[in-house]
Amino acid sequence: MDLLEEGTKVLAITENGYGKRTSIDEYAIKGRGGKGIQTVNVTEKNGNLVGLATVREDEDIMIITDAGVMIRFHAKDVSEIGRATLGVRLI
Repeated sequence: MDLLEEGTKVLAITENGYGKRTSIDEYAIKGRGGKGIQTVNVTEKNGNLVGLATVREDEDIMIITDAGVMIRFHAKDVSEIGRATLGVRLI
C-alpha cells in the first residue's frame, strides 16, 4: 500500500525486467465493492507484477535480481506510459 500524493507517479516493475511510470491521474477513485483497476498488461513476455510503488522524478530506484545483481537507476529514466500497457525493458 502507498499514498498517492501530488507530484508522484506509480512505478510498476515486472518479473522479466519491464517497468513503467504512470500518472496518478489514470487511477480513478473507487468505492467499496469496486473490482479494482488494471495496472500492467501481464503477458509471457513481461511476466507477473513484482513491484509497485509511488515515486518522484528525483528519486533513485534499486532492484536486486535473483542472481544477486543490484541495479540502480533514476525514476525519471523510466518511461511514463499508460496504465494498461506492457512497459519498457529496464534490465
